[in-house]
Amino acid sequence: MARHKKRKHSWNPYTSEIQRLSIYPRVQVPKEDDTPKTGEIIEVFISGMDDKGRGIGYFKGRKIIVRNASVGSKVRVRITHVGKDVMFGEIIKTVSESSVEY
Repeated sequence: MARHKKRKHSWNPYTSEIQRLSIYPRVQVPKEDDTPKTGEIIEVFISGMDDKGRGIGYFKGRKIIVRNASVGSKVRVRITHVGKDVMFGEIIKTVSESSVEY
């Protein structure tokens, strides 16, 4: 004869709605997603060049690579691709040119 272990209670305290009865409110903090989406337009200062001659800038801590951008210029860019750690964009308008000639 198999012995079955009898449960002490029928509800699981870890999955029940104990929070609903709590005196402390549950605060839902919305995730802040400030990553630009594909198609958005941003302004970027081009601070460097990569090995393929593309301009490199930074927007909110993320690297953006822009083709045909010169170092030291500020450009308005349309985002064409958003990756994990790098974004790619195309120049819409050059806001200010570089004051340094190479």
